[in-house]
Amino acid sequence: MSQHPTLTEMGITSFESISKYTLRQEGDFDILKIYYKREKGSFLPRSKKFRFGRATRTVMVDSGRQQWQEVSEISPFLLRALTELNKLASEENKATDSKESIAQDLVHLERIMSEKLAEIRAKIEQL
Repeated sequence: MSQHPTLTEMGITSFESISKYTLRQEGDFDILKIYYKREKGSFLPRSKKFRFGRATRTVMVDSGRQQWQEVSEISPFLLRALTELNKLASEENKATDSKESIAQDLVHLERIMSEKLAEIRAKIEQL
């Protein structure tokens, strides 16, 4: 079973290629656009767009005067998709953080090695 069942149900299979997403509202619809990392010259699409209808319900805003107002709500399916997309983004950030950490360790090691080599060369010069 997929770790991202909602995204899989939407037809998304290449989770590692997702670079970002945007969400906007147009009337009674939420538009989710998912962008992919693609190599230059790739025939695969750079983005996919999904439309989700907004649920409307009537809520009481003033019980004293019996005033009601229609409000629209985001789709529960879209909420699950956004949760999975955010999870993917946090996983990618962790990978980036560890990559940056390793790069910093390498810089630190190079500095220590160059200082140690300079120290050994100075000892050789003294002989």
